[in-house]
Amino acid sequence: EDRGRSMSEASLLASPFLHTNSGIHSDSFYAALIDNSPHRAQLRQIHARLLVLGLQFSGFLITKLIHASSSFGDICFARKVFDDLPRPQIFPWNAIIRGYSRNNFFQDALLMYSKMQLARVSPDSFTFPHLLKSCSGLPHLQMGRLVHAQVFRLGFEADVFVQNGLIALYARCRRMDRARTVFEGLPLPERTIVSWTAIISAYAQNGEPVEALEIFSQMRKMDVKPDWVALVSVLNAFTCLQDLEQGRSIHASVVKMGLETEPDLLISLNTMYAKCGQVATAKILFDKMKSPNLILWNAMISGYAKNGYAKNAIDMFHEMISKDVRPDTISITSAISACAQVPGYFSTTLLSYKYSTNSSMR
Repeated sequence: EDRGRSMSEASLLASPFLHTNSGIHSDSFYAALIDNSPHRAQLRQIHARLLVLGLQFSGFLITKLIHASSSFGDICFARKVFDDLPRPQIFPWNAIIRGYSRNNFFQDALLMYSKMQLARVSPDSFTFPHLLKSCSGLPHLQMGRLVHAQVFRLGFEADVFVQNGLIALYARCRRMDRARTVFEGLPLPERTIVSWTAIISAYAQNGEPVEALEIFSQMRKMDVKPDWVALVSVLNAFTCLQDLEQGRSIHASVVKMGLETEPDLLISLNTMYAKCGQVATAKILFDKMKSPNLILWNAMISGYAKNGYAKNAIDMFHEMISKDVRPDTISITSAISACAQVPGYFSTTLLSYKYSTNSSMR
């Protein structure tokens, strides 16, 4: 409610000055309007006003417009505003590269970086995290290596955000040897929770749970308190190893830290208990979720089916369909596996399977 009121106030504040010659033309005034704009249409109005006032070449205001437009997903307008700026300095370049990267236009982000180099504008530490994210998103290992070389040449290799971007890049490209080298190159005092989490997540996502837990153990010895992102990766590692005892210890830590309502942690805990055969505990966690997603439904159906609770698995499958959650291959395979254990339910599940395939075709 407060957020909605502040948006309305911003609109009321903006309109008198966007259409009158009030004399209030300072950069800070228009910067505040841009920052508080509730929708993209108002940003276009502000830009039109800047054109009238001759402020369209203010790098400070144009950078803010690019950021704000990108946040609304209006990357085309952000690019138009950028292109109208003669000889942009590093801040507008960073803003448009960031905008493309945030909106998953990774190739465009890299192309803008190439244009920036041709314009002989030197990148700074804020340029590289978004470039590295774009290299990861494609993924493009060769381009990532070129960016890494520039990071080293320009002396930004010690920047934490750049380091984390490099770790994510190499992990995405399945080059964990390089990801580990980057991590080890970061001095211990400069390793933040984000750095530790990046390498732990990288190992967990690449199917190397033992290495993920080794890094987690090192982190704990350094008295670094894990965040929920790190705990999700650690739980996934214990799930792969089916280490119920250690998984329970992480669950206790989650409760102690007051993170038991974090959706991603609930999903990981549910999956861990289901795969370790503790389907009753998994169901308790499942019932805490207001709107369980497909991953949670699959974890429960699969957990029941694999642990001999065939009827429960089939019932969960039907309940999922009744709640308009579209099953995928994992759901259907688990349900059919349960059917093999209880032949009397075979025809019912086949009807559900037909429903699923028809829904997919539509």
